[in-house]
Amino acid sequence: MKVLQECARVAGLGQECALATVVGTEGSTPGRPAMRMLSGPEGRLRGTIGGGHVEQAVLEASREALRTGTPKLLSFTLDDDQADEGGLLCGGTVHILVERVEGPADWAQAAADLMQSGGRGVVLAHIGDSVRRETLTGKAAEPWLAREEPRLEGSCFVEPIVQPRCIVLGAGHVGAATAELAATMGFAVVVVDDRPEQAARVGSIPTVCAPLEEGFAGLEPTANDYVVVVTRGHGLDLRCVRAALGAGVRYVGMLGAKRKARIVREALGQEGIDAKRLHSPVGLALGAQTAPEIALSIVAQMVQLRRTRATGREPETLQS
Repeated sequence: MKVLQECARVAGLGQECALATVVGTEGSTPGRPAMRMLSGPEGRLRGTIGGGHVEQAVLEASREALRTGTPKLLSFTLDDDQADEGGLLCGGTVHILVERVEGPADWAQAAADLMQSGGRGVVLAHIGDSVRRETLTGKAAEPWLAREEPRLEGSCFVEPIVQPRCIVLGAGHVGAATAELAATMGFAVVVVDDRPEQAARVGSIPTVCAPLEEGFAGLEPTANDYVVVVTRGHGLDLRCVRAALGAGVRYVGMLGAKRKARIVREALGQEGIDAKRLHSPVGLALGAQTAPEIALSIVAQMVQLRRTRATGREPETLQS
């Protein structure tokens, strides 16, 4: 975000700047897609693409792009000659787009604002003899957001701006701890509980004080949401899981032992509801016992699912 803000500021002042962006990787590399480095005639201004010899080579390419205005798509295979100062070998390939940025670079400021607000959109870089960039939101962005990871699609670098939402149903000890940790992991979090005294205990996390199913429905859940069911009773759990599965959310996790999970799945199956997507017992197998430890196992599972989404594989529920 800060690189984009600086890019918009410098370009808006009419000063020369070049933007280097990691647009793809294979194997192990120090950089990852969407990492950026902004530079001027005198060198790096802000950001990094991973450091080392590659970054120095890209700085030279950036000076050339400033002089000619011609973008370059560079590839580096990291072997013994590109080892970092500590001798760590990566063995992968990194692809980097280098371009001169022309003012006023409204796309960069729009993207930075969207990231800061937790909004939803996409930054596109159409690569040819020049680079045409645009930041899209709303319906115009949706066709690009089926996948969350930055990627090259033909000659277009697609950078989704998506902050997934975590809806926690139940504000008890585990619910509150899960909400707080999920927020630090980049999720937009909201907690639903029908008890005012419980809803008030989650501090700065946004809360909805309403009957759980009603409050959940009022949030208009989407396929990008992660739902954690940690209510105070089996009946409430069943109703909340039913609602979450019916809404087609990305993740549904329910706190409880194997027996409880089996009972809920059987009840849903009798209603004709496929409960295969239910993660219960919820969380990764960390041997968690306390509320903060259980929250860690839950959020770790959510992060795992989020980051492996591109592979099409669902991580297994391991906690017993």
